[in-house]
Amino acid sequence: MCDLVSGKETTDAVVYEADRELGTYTQDNLLRQYYRADDIVFAVHYPNETFYKRLHPVFEYLHTDNPVGKIMVSVDFAKSDDLWEIHWNDTPVEVAMPEARLATFLQEKMMTCTYQAQRYLISLHAGSVEKNGNVVILPAVAESGKTTLTATLLYHGFHLFSDEVTALDYEGYVHPLPFCMNIKEGSWKILSPMYSHLNDRDTHSRFDGQNIRFLPPVNMHKGRQKASHMIFPKYTPNAKTTLRQIGAKEALEKIKEASYQVQENMDRDKFELILTHLVTLPKYTLVYSSSDEAIAIINTLLEA
Repeated sequence: MCDLVSGKETTDAVVYEADRELGTYTQDNLLRQYYRADDIVFAVHYPNETFYKRLHPVFEYLHTDNPVGKIMVSVDFAKSDDLWEIHWNDTPVEVAMPEARLATFLQEKMMTCTYQAQRYLISLHAGSVEKNGNVVILPAVAESGKTTLTATLLYHGFHLFSDEVTALDYEGYVHPLPFCMNIKEGSWKILSPMYSHLNDRDTHSRFDGQNIRFLPPVNMHKGRQKASHMIFPKYTPNAKTTLRQIGAKEALEKIKEASYQVQENMDRDKFELILTHLVTLPKYTLVYSSSDEAIAIINTLLEA
């Protein structure tokens, strides 16, 4: 086992979430809606019209009339008292949950399966966007304003790779994950002037009880591209907008704090590749209270 920050062997056990076993897809006669993300087709059976009206808009932009994929996953909902279970190829994915949480949970699992279906070096809790050939990774802890900043960057001409998870492959390329942005209630007022349809979206619940609305991805980037910059954003009310260049050790500490995932365990070879493809990038912290100032600083950085 290798420590992410120091690169040294450690006896401390780090438990990484195992890649999800998808099971075996079985064709049936149920009415299903098909949603494609890369090589995976999710075949979703909604138990009633109410479910369809609530959940289909979250995945509508992935809808396909060609239900054939390299990987097929049937998705079904099973009632358990007043709660619901999600079944993945006839296997329960998680404990039962309230109906209000189903959409956020299902998107999270679909996103996870999509990037885990590829051979990835590391996945980060990070947004990632592109402009003029520059791919910026935005790792951040929860409540840092990452999603609001990402949505604002898209409005100002950037292209989206991902809002929530950024997966880097063994050659240093970022892969797009075409899923909705989860906009928390505190950002609805900020983003609604940019995305007027946000006010018309249904409200869903997260695992922590926070209310969110799904914003379908706009300006999606096509295909993989090498990362060029890494910026750790932090929204701080009344703070002076400041961009500060940082070193490798601080960047690794911040990646660890924000959370990350590797396939199987971290070893020395993976650590060296992470240093090569990720930590050697120009790295900065961005503290801001004004989105306009943050956008201006990022644009200036990319034009340099």
